[in-house]
Amino acid sequence: MKISNIFVIVRDSLFAAKFQKEECNAFARMFELWNDAEFLEAFFEEHKQDLNTFWQHVTVQEAVIATMNEAILLERKLVAVAQTGLTDENETLSSLFRPLRNGTTKMEELESSKVRGSRRHSWLRIYAIRVDVNLFVVSGGAIKLTRTMNERSHLVTELEKLEYLRGYLRDAENNELEIFEMY
Repeated sequence: MKISNIFVIVRDSLFAAKFQKEECNAFARMFELWNDAEFLEAFFEEHKQDLNTFWQHVTVQEAVIATMNEAILLERKLVAVAQTGLTDENETLSSLFRPLRNGTTKMEELESSKVRGSRRHSWLRIYAIRVDVNLFVVSGGAIKLTRTMNERSHLVTELEKLEYLRGYLRDAENNELEIFEMY
């Protein structure tokens, strides 16, 4: 796994890693998949048991439609808050993203973070590294239908990408990245 570049989503605020074997950056890739009805139908069919365990009475078709609708709203909200956070310290990306591990009380340097979709019981997750209050680098995203991330291989892959990005950002050789020019 290698990162080929870091892309700007919202200048000075929201960035996304592009992993070498993927065609586009993590932000674009995630929303592309979440707006692809064929991909979503195949995903929910494959994980139908997980869907039924946590969300009884939700059909595959309902899950596809809910995911597509929620993805549109989530993308708009992330971009809007990233832009607002440049001038308003009361509404920043840190108001959306939470530490990856529930129950974390102390903020870490280059903290692994997540944001959920806006529905009450959203299964959409976006994973990122918090560099500063309104500065995040997205590593990927997933549909999480299980209690923990260790239960499904696609979620474990997202954990690995998150850790790899964290190491990449810590690496002194990468300090010339545009992300760090503001400091």
